Amino acid sequence: MLVWCMTIQTALAAAAAAPASGAVQAAASGGAEAALFWGFILLAAALVVIAMEVLLPTGGLLALVSGAMLVGSLVAFFSYSTGAGFLALVLMVVLGPLSLYYGFKVWSTTRMARRFILEDEGPTAKESGSLEGCTGVAETPLRPVGTVRVNGRRRDALSELGVIESGTMIVVVEDHDNQLKVRAVDAQQEEAS
Repeated sequence: MLVWCMTIQTALAAAAAAPASGAVQAAASGGAEAALFWGFILLAAALVVIAMEVLLPTGGLLALVSGAMLVGSLVAFFSYSTGAGFLALVLMVVLGPLSLYYGFKVWSTTRMARRFILEDEGPTAKESGSLEGCTGVAETPLRPVGTVRVNGRRRDALSELGVIESGTMIVVVEDHDNQLKVRAVDAQQEEAS
């Protein structure tokens, strides 16, 4: 961010050093420095507001305010000089997305980011193989949908045949797209296993 501002400031100083006609130079001497000053102030404020948008749940309101500040910054740079305005525009278009990309890349490794992003609970059914044939216990009544515990994990399940009461031993008949279809284990099957 500091390098970006320094690059813009150096380029704008070089553009200001270019010779101008006497009338234009006299008119620009009073308001030009103020326009350049406000261009940098609005640019810095926009960057701060974007950083606040990441931390505060505003639903994009701060992003809109930051966008308005960036437009105001561009207007100030263009009022300083056309060359300065186009330089600022090109730098915002090129360095803006790069700054966001690397900013989020660095931010995603921080402790705060880990609080925002859900952790993986472990391997899914696709990664660990199908659960077909596994046995478990119905934790809630399945009428026809309920919760079962298979391999120590609670899972939503669909009863294949009628109602299954809670506490009943079940077997997974089908495991498709992380949805389990189960059937109650008969007393004879339960004794055999």
